[in-house]
Amino acid sequence: MTVAAGTALALSLSACGGGDKPAEGQKSEAAQATEDSSDGGGFGGGAATTPAASEPAEAEPTDTKSTDPFADAARTTNWASDDGMKFDKKGNGTVPARSIEADLVDLFENKVGMKVKKAECADDMELKEWYGFESCDVTVKDKDRVKGEWTYYGTVKIVDHKDKMVKYELVFPGIDQKDFDFKD
Repeated sequence: MTVAAGTALALSLSACGGGDKPAEGQKSEAAQATEDSSDGGGFGGGAATTPAASEPAEAEPTDTKSTDPFADAARTTNWASDDGMKFDKKGNGTVPARSIEADLVDLFENKVGMKVKKAECADDMELKEWYGFESCDVTVKDKDRVKGEWTYYGTVKIVDHKDKMVKYELVFPGIDQKDFDFKD
């Protein structure tokens, strides 16, 4: 502490025109403070240490474009309604996972033409002011796979609403976009 105070004082005095060099036969206050702390005097009681010089920080990259890792994933939208969906006029409520799963089975079987073994969503979708998002996966039969099935992992997001219906946006990487090109 004494070293830091002495160094700060010496720097401030030299900056104010106190002179760069001490008078002949005198020691600077910083040198005196260092000697006091290294010989056991003062508050330091031990050898003074100087912090290691730090390396200058690397410059931030100037390219701030974010890349969407799922930009080329198959996307589509679909309108749905279910008695299990409960939301108020402000768009707050719940879309049960079982409702989303039933819609996924319908879409994959009737629109994409895949035989669904199971559709599972992580949880019920909670809606806040007409926004909701949920992770879901769909396992389909696929005779070309070792286990005879393949699982597609995707997301379901609410993007619109009308009366008691909601419009989902489905994003499923791994499915060809041409298979998801159907009218909602």
